[in-house]
This record gives sequence, C-alpha cells and structure tokens, in this order.
Amino acid sequence: MDGKILKLRIDWSEMDLLGHVNNIAISRYFQAARIHYMDQVGLKVFPGMETGPILAAAKVDFLRQLHFPGHITIHTRCGSIRNTSLTLLYELLDEAGQLCARSEEVIVHFDFRQQIPIRLTDEIRQAIAAAEAGADPGIG
Repeated sequence: MDGKILKLRIDWSEMDLLGHVNNIAISRYFQAARIHYMDQVGLKVFPGMETGPILAAAKVDFLRQLHFPGHITIHTRCGSIRNTSLTLLYELLDEAGQLCARSEEVIVHFDFRQQIPIRLTDEIRQAIAAAEAGADPGIG
C-alpha cells in the first residue's frame, strides 16, 4: 500500500447549499490522507496512546470546486522534518486530474502525559525517508 496516495469517493452528504463539496469536507479529506500517511510511517493514532502526533497548524488553498458524484485522489509528501515535528504537503485532484485544493500541515510528536513535544524517533525518521524515496515529483 502506498502511504502517499489516497483515493476517496465524494459522498452526497459532503455537498453544501451551493451545490459543491463543503470546505469542511475537504479538510476531512486531508485528515484522512494524514492518518493514512502516518499509519505507514509508524505514527499511529489510537485511543489512550501516551505519545503520538497532534496537528499543530493547517493551511488550505481551495482552488477548484468539487461536486457529487465523483472520486478524488490525494497525494501526500513530507516537506520537512524537524526535531519534534514534520510538515506534510498535500495535493487533492479530481477525477480529471485537475488540482482542486492544496494543504500544508505541521504535525508535532507529543507526550500526552507531560503535555510537551518530544523528539521524533529514529525509527519514525527512517520510515518517513523510506516513504519519501519514491515521492511524486509534481507535488510541492
């Protein structure tokens, strides 16, 4: 399974009053891509975890409307890795391959007991490097 690509179906319930996919639904698409990518690199999210990733910042550029019915593809790549955080970059494409939205997120590795950021482990760094070894050149 490729952690950098996620394909999703647009659901009727994601439409808004104006007849296009609601901006919140698009943010949820990026959330699904984030979880998919993080699962692949060992930053799993589950109830009761003591350490793990948290979303610290998110920026979305809405470029083109999406409509039901349809499918989307989200490409994800790691833009940078710091001591306690990483930046993920996303491109959301419609069925025709047109770029509809972009997002940039900062993910912090966090100790929930102590409520402090903690260093990304070497294992996570290696898994990100392996995931990025075949990154799509058109993203970013």
